[in-house]
Amino acid sequence: MGVFFTGISAGSNLTHRLEGEDIIMVFYGSLRDGLYNNRRFYLQNMSKFMGATTVRGYALYSLGPYPGIYPSEGSSVVAEVRRFSGKKQLEVAKSVDYMELFGGYHREYVDLEIGEKGIRGVIYVCDEEPETEIIEHGDWVYYLKEKGEKN
Repeated sequence: MGVFFTGISAGSNLTHRLEGEDIIMVFYGSLRDGLYNNRRFYLQNMSKFMGATTVRGYALYSLGPYPGIYPSEGSSVVAEVRRFSGKKQLEVAKSVDYMELFGGYHREYVDLEIGEKGIRGVIYVCDEEPETEIIEHGDWVYYLKEKGEKN
């Protein structure tokens, strides 16, 4: 699998990056297209949608108004992949990173496939395994539709 992700290593801080590097972020919850945090951060205009994918090795949990993931063999999560590049977009990526890191999540780096392309990106994982409902199908948008909720 080729690596499409540039400039960020597993130990790096998103705020300490060199100019010209892209950040690839993987969103599975309220940052997905059409949902609350996606609109809040103007992700349609402040990042490039690269595609949807399935991230294996994580279970999706309902945490009330938003979800969380935690490592789990045999589980998978539906996610959207977005690229941030350029000064304005990278500022948005840093804001998202700040929100997640101070919300009880940490960064993990995952290898993904979108179509034929291999991509490495950042995904946010709960610091502790949630003691809440697991969403077996792994799709937060579908879960909200099942519940008849808007986000």
